[in-house]
Amino acid sequence: MFDYAAAPPPNVLTRALRVAPKVSATLIMLALSAVWLGPIILIVMTSVKSNQAFLAGPFALPTSPTLAPYISVWQSLKFGSLLANSLLYATAGSALAVLLALVPAFALSRMEVPGKKIIFGLLLTGLMLPQQTVLIPLYDTLRALNLLDTKIGLIIVHGAYGMPAQILILRGFMTAIPREIEKAAYLEGASDFQVFWKIMLPLSRPGILVGYTLNFIAIWKEFVFGLVFLSNESNFPVTVGMLKLNSDRYMAVFNLPAAGLVISQIPIIILFILTYRQLSGGSFVGAVKG
Repeated sequence: MFDYAAAPPPNVLTRALRVAPKVSATLIMLALSAVWLGPIILIVMTSVKSNQAFLAGPFALPTSPTLAPYISVWQSLKFGSLLANSLLYATAGSALAVLLALVPAFALSRMEVPGKKIIFGLLLTGLMLPQQTVLIPLYDTLRALNLLDTKIGLIIVHGAYGMPAQILILRGFMTAIPREIEKAAYLEGASDFQVFWKIMLPLSRPGILVGYTLNFIAIWKEFVFGLVFLSNESNFPVTVGMLKLNSDRYMAVFNLPAAGLVISQIPIIILFILTYRQLSGGSFVGAVKG
């Protein structure tokens, strides 16, 4: 019989070979994290430096941090107004996109609609259209409706442009809902509208939240629509308003654009913190009892 107690311990080379894959994976993850976090850390460091300190050492740690760039950007660009506009566009535009997508997503996921695949494919063509291809038609439409250079006009554009992505997300989510719930409701005499309103919508809340959050972030970062359809500075979102920081007056200033970028990302960070638990939570736990 083999004596395990008398077996020699693994040598250093064997241990190194066992640990090598884990060490390599850890080093790769650290390198990828540095690539992703490096620019963010550099922007934050730049935003709390004076411009002279940045020019003296762009990658050096700030020795005398200051909030003067934040105060200057906030006052000179009326950043509070820009943030309020972006918040309005992202909140209302995302809500409109979800509302427009709910009924089509329900019909395409739970009903036997003639030509359902063709309709679904046509609706998704909006995802394949770059913004540049729809600028002229949208511009002419907004001008004909007297909605050009208005907040409501831009909200409608964001809602319509975001609807295809919401249909894709909500249809996939509603398709995954167990059909036993729906059949039980029909057996109790529920109508299609009651099934949609009282069953599908509550169970689709995580999917709605995912779609809303993704669309909110997309609208918050959007630049082209705001630049083309708005001319009044009082209607500018934060992405368009920050163009002033790229003018000749600020070409030699680096801390002010960095401060503006940091401020503009705070609402997105807050949104992620508020919705993370709901986004990662379960969806149908307890919905069906076997």
